[in-house]
Amino acid sequence: MRGARMPIDYTSMMEKNEAIWEGSILPSLSEFIEIHALSPGFEPNWAELGELDATIDLFCGWLDTQDIQGLTYETHRIGDHSPVLLVTIEGTGAGEVLFYSHLDKQPSRPELWSEGLHPLKAVRRDPWLFGRGSNDDGYGGYLCVTSIRLLQEAGIPHPRATFLIETCEESGSYDLPPYLDALGDQIGTPDLIVVLDSGGPTYEHIWV
Repeated sequence: MRGARMPIDYTSMMEKNEAIWEGSILPSLSEFIEIHALSPGFEPNWAELGELDATIDLFCGWLDTQDIQGLTYETHRIGDHSPVLLVTIEGTGAGEVLFYSHLDKQPSRPELWSEGLHPLKAVRRDPWLFGRGSNDDGYGGYLCVTSIRLLQEAGIPHPRATFLIETCEESGSYDLPPYLDALGDQIGTPDLIVVLDSGGPTYEHIWV
């Protein structure tokens, strides 16, 4: 007879989640907002500017502060294509899941923003954080990595998780196909693909 499953303390998990967002994610996401990071289709000199690389470096710096077992990451570069970050967290349970998000942005138009707001300045108006790229799609990696961290801290088995984070989505992802071919073995054959770059009826929770 199998042992009874331990009850999940959702209240404790949500409290830890709130602490992580307030203590480390929002400060890092605020720095991300200040990086112009135009998608290659809007900025042909993206490589010289180094802003797309800066967004990856910022996120990897945040990863280094997270106490997550089995986490590795690597920035991949193929020719003159914009870089791709691949993050892997080895599973403690069955299955494989692939998370997708991106770090490039569309051009900013400050004149269209409400008074007191600017696309390249992080402004907190509780509970919201305003700034270019924070919702499309800077938050994605932070959210998914944190979800795995919370599962680990609660002792809940989780599948192997791979995070594919590109820097050409706002230009139509024309740089992505070579990476999908090159990284096929590392990506594997996931049982579930979660794309954190789509719409939702409200901002009250994550829509899948």
